Amino acid sequence: MTDKALHKLSRKELLQMLLAQAREAERLSGLLAETEEQLHELEDTYERLRDRLDNKDLQIRTLRETLEAERNKREIELQNAGSIAEAALRLNGVFEAAQQAADQYLESVRALYPPPPADPFEGFGEDDLFGG
Repeated sequence: MTDKALHKLSRKELLQMLLAQAREAERLSGLLAETEEQLHELEDTYERLRDRLDNKDLQIRTLRETLEAERNKREIELQNAGSIAEAALRLNGVFEAAQQAADQYLESVRALYPPPPADPFEGFGEDDLFGG
């Protein structure tokens, strides 16, 4: 409204306009207070959610570290299992070679020193044994 139009209004009309504006200002002030309260609640909710997310992030990081440590442990165990299996195979080879060497030794001893007959007097006659 222009200044000219305001000058043409009566006092009553001006007071009614002032009263309407005061009511509108009061309504808007209440709406502003409500909106500010909602904003405050949203900010509080945001903070709680952010804290929960930070905690979840920490849990995820901890779980990832634990998982990585378990993976490394399993890899080491698998490597050790492979090493143990390889060592067992090598030991089997060593034992087989030792057994072959022992068998060869026994064969050579038996070849050099044949076992005595079951009857030690076999091949001797009575005259040989008793001088007769």
